[in-house]
Amino acid sequence: MNEISGKNSHSLESIMRRLPDDIARTLRMMPESMSSTLEEIRFRTGRPVMVYAGGREYEMYRRDNQNLSAEEMDKIFNLLVHHSAYSYQEDIRNGFVTLDGGHRVGICGRAVTDGNGRVISIRNISSINIRRGREVIGVSDSIVPYLADGRHTVRNTLLVSPPKCGKTTVLRDLIRNLSNMGYKIGVCDERCEIAGSCGGTYGFDLGMRTDVIDSCPKDTGILMLIRAMSPDVVAVDEIGTESDASAVERACVSGVSVVAAMHGNSFEDVLRSPIGRFVRKGVISRLIFLSDRPSPGTVADIRNASGMSLLKPPEMNWNMTEEDG
Repeated sequence: MNEISGKNSHSLESIMRRLPDDIARTLRMMPESMSSTLEEIRFRTGRPVMVYAGGREYEMYRRDNQNLSAEEMDKIFNLLVHHSAYSYQEDIRNGFVTLDGGHRVGICGRAVTDGNGRVISIRNISSINIRRGREVIGVSDSIVPYLADGRHTVRNTLLVSPPKCGKTTVLRDLIRNLSNMGYKIGVCDERCEIAGSCGGTYGFDLGMRTDVIDSCPKDTGILMLIRAMSPDVVAVDEIGTESDASAVERACVSGVSVVAAMHGNSFEDVLRSPIGRFVRKGVISRLIFLSDRPSPGTVADIRNASGMSLLKPPEMNWNMTEEDG
């Protein structure tokens, strides 16, 4: 099956432009073998800058002082939010902001809560993790045939994997493929990662028949897409809550196919999640399991709603065979 590999065509400049000059300058000096496989850049107060690329960890060399000071962390954070934390407040209280191009910036520090325990802000930023948004054209090509049911519709499908295994990248290319095949796709991009939207323009290729609503909760966005855009398929990322399950159900009963991604390690994980009831009922009939071995985006297995693998031959019960013989 396909794997995410080779040079990523999406530019890193949207990240570099948001970083201090000295750090950006050093990162631009990375060899192509690293920059093309870059996954994360991590900043921690009192620690060196760490770069993750090609499944390996690297410590970034800095001439004067390897470790980041609290002042440098504040500078990095303010550059990432254009010195306007207030305008990113809704994202910050969820622990991340999204840069142009779909790059996600995770944030840790001191959580500030209201009287009901709801996080309203994060202060004293101590850790920042920039996860690179990637576009790999063709990575979903081998998956597409498993989604067609012969009636010109798309099977309700889940992409399942642990973090950093290529779910969003594969989902993004799957949207592009289905869109260019003739399906109208409605994308609910709650975290602005799938499309990499900026000012109404997509940073990634999602195909010619795709409509995107971003920065909108899934339960609201899916309903808006169904009512306004008459999609054949609704695509969403990182589902798993009860409200997400309700949104998926709303789409399914409306006659719209759903292609979604969720965190999980196994078929059993899916069944234990709020989405599990739709698998048991056969509403969701394709489950694509992804792995990071040998590289992110590797298709480890494809199963139907009963849990039977469509890639691997069924295991034979040798004891039963001996008794029957």
